[in-house]
Amino acid sequence: MKIQIAVLEPDRHVHWQFESGAAECIGTDVTFDFKQEGEYKIVRFCHSNWREAIEFTDHCSMKWATFLLSLKQLLEDGRGKPSPNDLKIDIWN
Repeated sequence: MKIQIAVLEPDRHVHWQFESGAAECIGTDVTFDFKQEGEYKIVRFCHSNWREAIEFTDHCSMKWATFLLSLKQLLEDGRGKPSPNDLKIDIWN
């Protein structure tokens, strides 16, 4: 996969655009918005601009969830679960 960083605002906003990889992902956008609420850093995530909702988009939604949970675990206790040790959710893993 090749992802272009379209916008980078440190501690606020990151916007990626998929340029190559799975055909379904090309032309889609991924955004991360960050804000501080008390002692918590809030991450708002979105993977958008899919041409159509198909089974693969469901797969991507779940894989992003497992990735973000792994990242949270890594930041909190130093033990994330990146590939190939990530949670297997379907036949595309």
